[in-house]
Formats: sequence, structure tokens, C-alpha cells
Amino acid sequence: METAKYFTLKASDKLQKVDVHLDATTYRHADFRNVSITHKTLRGGPSDGVDMLEISNGQMTLFVMPTRGMGIWKAHVRQGGKKVRVGWHSPVPVPVHPRNVPLYQPDGFGWLRGFNEFVVRCGLESNGAPDFDEKGTLRHPLHGHIANTPAWKVTLEVDDDMQVVRVTGVVREARMFFNSLELESTLTVPFTGTSFRIDDDIENLSARESELELLYHINTGEPVAGDGARLHIPFRRVCPRNAWAATQLDTLFDCHAPTTGEAETCYYYDLAADEAGNTRVFLENASSDFGVSVGFNKNEFPCYCQWKCQHASQDGYVTGMEPALNFPNDKTFEKANGRVVTLAPGAKRHFGLDFQFSVDVNEVAAEAGKIRRLQETCSDPVIEREPIPEWAN
Repeated sequence: METAKYFTLKASDKLQKVDVHLDATTYRHADFRNVSITHKTLRGGPSDGVDMLEISNGQMTLFVMPTRGMGIWKAHVRQGGKKVRVGWHSPVPVPVHPRNVPLYQPDGFGWLRGFNEFVVRCGLESNGAPDFDEKGTLRHPLHGHIANTPAWKVTLEVDDDMQVVRVTGVVREARMFFNSLELESTLTVPFTGTSFRIDDDIENLSARESELELLYHINTGEPVAGDGARLHIPFRRVCPRNAWAATQLDTLFDCHAPTTGEAETCYYYDLAADEAGNTRVFLENASSDFGVSVGFNKNEFPCYCQWKCQHASQDGYVTGMEPALNFPNDKTFEKANGRVVTLAPGAKRHFGLDFQFSVDVNEVAAEAGKIRRLQETCSDPVIEREPIPEWAN
């Protein structure tokens, strides 16, 4: 069933079209009535032309944006009789079409004009801080291109046997004489529950070697993050990114109330993990009855960044959990310190992330226990009081 030139829906007869508008079509599962999918195109303003997929299983709804590199704008999660918005309130209030994001504005921070997602990728040729050449010309803008590159092919599959919805998007980041990288991203959402998974494969399509940087910016703001919220991060070693972050080490894992004008705070980690390399991080709200956890493998994500931006709510109060191939410094620094990956022609790298929303005190306690047991695998964790020269510039 073709619903758009690049969009394909694969489903059994159990998925029924229930509502059609000019720019939106909704499907619902005949047996699992809580499972619904809405494919819409946003119109007007900076969002004009953005494709959105709303995937719901009754307990959780994800808002996926193929036009913005398969990012997830936000999630709605049922907690008893209420709906919790998971994401953050960016000063950028709506999804922004990539055509309206000036990545190469001279200061290198144009990426921020479209930044408001719960889950957004940074890469692929570069990520991290803007990188300038010796003449001061911008070489790599903040966080790269992939978040502002539309998918050219999207397939949505409803699997009755496995009882999951899968969305696969193909996004190509390529330019003549430079990298030719392709991201194939699959989002898997079960018919029930409050978990989902992302599986990304990145392939070098060039006949030459290509460089790869990648970071997943997973951002949560109020009401989940806020005064009294706490981060659970199992670690072997952690260091502040800069002198300001060093002054905040005593509240490394704590979130405080919005403070007008406070600077962002970043910490870089070598995480603790089990024998297979599996690890996870967890954000617990102030009342300990809701949380967001992300599981991944250190063999895929050797680096981790914690980001706290605790200024006024109007300015975008947010906490970021960021598994990564490299730390989000400028590419020149990361390359000098051996953290830029080189992909051979035709080579692929896989990256997997498991997300879980905890919706009561028992589930929160269970997640915190998982982190505690991971921390116990490291007998001598180190908190560096100053930035490590080879980690942070």
C-alpha cells in the first residue's frame, strides 16, 4: 500500500484505515484496538512539509520525524489516569523543516535553530562543538548534518506474529569528494508496554575510507527532570568538561530548580558495564514514581556524556543522556585523541538502544537497582576534579 512516494506501509488486513484528512491518515489494529498509527504532513510556518508518524499502543505514543533524520520529537506515556509528556520545552516550539535550519551560519551554532527533540542523532561526518580551520572558517558545524537530513525511504511494518510495529528509515549523508554514509534506522514499538528499541546500521557507501562520529542526544525536561530529579549513571571514571562543571561536582547526579542564566554543565564518562559490555543509565523524577532509562553496549558506545542545562524553564530546562562513539568536542580535537572512527569501503557499524519508561515506584526502584548492581562491578570508581586534557578541550 503506497501512501506517499517514499513511504511504504506493510501490514496484515488487521490494520484498518479509520480516519483520513488532507494531510493525515490514521490506521488502527482490528484485534489490538489500542495500536494506532497516524501518518501526517505538517503545514504552515517553520514546520511546513515535515512528515510525522504518531505510533501509539495505548500506553505510549511516539512522535517520529522522518524529515528530521528519523528523530523522535517527544513521547506521551500513560501513568495511571494521566499522560506524562517526555521530552523538553525548547525555545524552538515546533518541529522545524531542515530547509529552515542554517547549519553553516558563521558561528557554527545554526543547528540549535531546529533543536527540540527527545531523541536526536548528532553526526555522521562530525558531531560536537563547531570546528574551525586555521583561518577561522567553519569546517564542521555543531552536531553535524544527520538530524537535518530527510529520510529518502520509509517503511512501516505491522508484525502480528511478533506483536510489534517497526518503522525503518533510510537517511543518506553524502557529498561529492567527501563522505558517503547511509543510516538505516529501525524503531521497534511493542503492541503493549512502555518500552521501545532503536537499531541503527551505518554503512560507508564510498570506495574510499570514511570518517564517522555519532552521538545520541536523549533529552528530558520538565515535568520528569526538575528540582529533586536524580540521574543514575554507573561509572568507572568521570570528569568535568570545563572549569564551571568542576565547581558543580558535588551535585553531579542531582537536578535542581530552574536558575535564570545558569550555564550548561557537561561531564564525560567511562561507564561501568557487565561482562558482555551492557550498561544503562536512568533518570528518576523527584517523586520517584516515573523515570526514563536507556540501555546500550559499550562496545558500540565507548563514550558517554551527561548534559544538564538548568536555566529558566522559558529558555529550555533540560537534562541530556548521551551515548556516543566520541566525546562532543570539536572534530579536530577528537581526531587528535583517536576517537574518530574510520570505516573501510562497504563497512557497517551497528548501534542499538533500549528505552524504558518506569511508571510507578516499584518500576523506578527496580531500574535504580539495575544501575546499583552495574556500579558494583567497578570497585574503585574515579571522579576527576578537573578536566582530563585528552578528554575535554
